[in-house]
Parts: sequence; C-alpha cells; structure tokens
Amino acid sequence: MKKRILSCALVLSMGISLLSGCGMTTSAPQTNAPETKTEAPKESKTEAEKDTQAQSQEAEGEKKAGSDIKFAVIFGTGGLGDNGYNDEVYQGCEMAVEQYGCSFDYCEPKDVSEFETQLRMYADAAEYDVIIAISTEQADALQMVAEDYPDQKFCMLDTVIEGFDNINCLAAAYPDQHFLSGVLAGLATKDDRFPLSNPENIVGFCIAMDTPTSRGQAAGFIAGAKYANPDVEVLTNFIGGYSDPATAKELALVMYERGADIVSANAGSSTQGVFYAAEETDRYVIGTSLAMVDPKHSLSTSCKKVWLFIVEEIGMLADGTWAPGSKMVGIPEGICDYDVEGLDVQIPDDVTQILNDTRQLIADGKLVLPTDLDQIDDWAKENHLEQ
Repeated sequence: MKKRILSCALVLSMGISLLSGCGMTTSAPQTNAPETKTEAPKESKTEAEKDTQAQSQEAEGEKKAGSDIKFAVIFGTGGLGDNGYNDEVYQGCEMAVEQYGCSFDYCEPKDVSEFETQLRMYADAAEYDVIIAISTEQADALQMVAEDYPDQKFCMLDTVIEGFDNINCLAAAYPDQHFLSGVLAGLATKDDRFPLSNPENIVGFCIAMDTPTSRGQAAGFIAGAKYANPDVEVLTNFIGGYSDPATAKELALVMYERGADIVSANAGSSTQGVFYAAEETDRYVIGTSLAMVDPKHSLSTSCKKVWLFIVEEIGMLADGTWAPGSKMVGIPEGICDYDVEGLDVQIPDDVTQILNDTRQLIADGKLVLPTDLDQIDDWAKENHLEQ
C-alpha cells in the first residue's frame, strides 16, 4: 500500500515577556511547562498480555470514559520550555486532562534519531489509547512504527500521512499561520506610523529547515507581504534546525543589516535568536507564540492554536468518533491568525480593516494561498490588494 506524506504547518529573557491568554478557542493557554523530564512507558508486557489487551480493546467508534483514557506524546527536539510549539502542545494535554479526566505520559527526544525508539517503546507497552507524534520530523518514524503495530491508534500533528488505518492526522494549513502577519509586515514596512520601520521596503523570514512544512510557512508570510505590497523585497534564509538560537540570531542580524525592518520566523526555540537580533537592532520581529513576545519590538504574533488539536483528539476517543484520516484547518476555522496581544504596537484602524477584509476573503474561499516557495511569483501576479 502506497503511503504519501503531505507535510503541513510545524518558539529570552533580555526584554522578552512571557504572556498567557485564556479560553480554549480564542487565546493561547498558559505556558507553565513542567520541569523537563522524560517518562518512558511502564515495563513491557508479555506477548500473552498484549494479546489479551488487543482482544479486549474497545472497538473503534465505541465511547470510552474520559478517566479511562491514557495517551502518550512524543515532543519535538526543541523540548519543553521553548515558549512555543512544544509548550503549547503540552498545554493542550493539560486542557484535555482538565476536560476529560484522562492521563498522559510524554518524552522529549534530543535528536531525530530517537523518534522511532520512543514511538516503539510506547507502542510496545500496549497501554495507550493513542500515541501522539507532534512534528513533521517524526513522520517517517511514525509510519514505520504504525505499520508494525496495526492495532495501536496514533495521531500525527501538523503533518498529513495517508494510507494508514491507524493514524489520525490533525494539521494546520501551513501558509495560513503566517499570511496575515505577512500582510501586516508588507503594510508596516512602508508606513511611517510604525516607528521602527524604515524607508527600505525590505522584510525577512528565517526558515527553520528545507522541508515542505517550513517552506509552506515561509510561503504564507511572503505571499502576504507581496499581496499587500507588491514591490516589497523579502529576504529568506534557512536556520537548519529548531534549537539553534545562535545561528538564527546571526542570520536575522544579516537581514536587519541589509535593510529589513521586520523579520519573522517559525523555528521552535531557534526563534529566540531572532528576538535577540530585533532587540539589538531596534527593529520589528514577528514570532509564533503568545508566550514569546517582546512588547517593544514585536509587530505581531503568527498564531496557530495547536493546543486545540490535542483536546479534539482526546474528545474523539471520549465520544467514540475517533477514526483514521486527516483534517486540515486554518484561517477559515479560526485556528490560524495574527495577534497583537501584549504588544506596544498600535495598529491603525485602516490597516486593521485591511487585515479583517483579507481574512474574510480567505474564509469565503475567494483568496487561495500558495503552499510552497516556488508558487509565490505566479501567485503574486494574480493576487494583490486593491487600494
């Protein structure tokens, strides 16, 4: 059976504030990440015990009491405490526990080579209702493990894996997270009402890795900037990982030195380096988590409410609607947006109106976003803001 991966969407002291919102559907959860730890599953069961559990396991589609649900999570290599994606997933786990009374274990691999081992450990334990892999880097390992454990339910976040009867995928459309922030950047860079902008008409985006997910995220930002400002120059580079703030800082500094007044990134804890560079140069930065902002220098936050994916996954187990497949959501569903919570920046009313109108065009299906960097030039020729 052919399997195909469609990757989609998968952040300081020194002046950076940790903020938190409230509410399951409108704001980011509080990011009180636990003390870093790795929890391996309990001692492996005998083959007889596994067979017994498999035979007694509730049929797909049958309701299960929330307090009986137990799940496992394999975090990304950036680990907890990244003030971004991993912490937001963890908060989703806590929200699921609060809502359904379930329990969970987790691990924090330090290297991509550990993903398969951790997935197999949890699957071999045969005690988890679902095992959740959260990053596109885990997709290959998950496919191998899922094939060997056909009776184990798995969930893949932010990446779509097709062709498996035991994997449910929940993903954000990767360009959606950054498009509206890109529109804002394209407008702000040429508007002297934004005090940290300059006349150069240049912005930048630091790309985490050369993967479909990262390229798609960058495509959303670049398309947004060019939609609002066709003449803007957008600088890009590749950081090479999600846990290298030093490299990210150096790359962002190069962009600022070349004239960029706004630099965005979506690169896990590497994004912290871009914030350091913005502070050092006194220019704007756009991050991806409400828990990682610099009130003075943040122009906006490119939000993706990934915590809702965890709550939804456990909810499907609880109400008996879990099924393999995939679901991709974004701006129309309210999962992706820009946010200025906790920031000093004052967005003029006319700019806010443009952002609102653009959001509505996407929600109505009248504006379809490009999904990779090689699509942007043709897309920008056909799509631009009418002013």
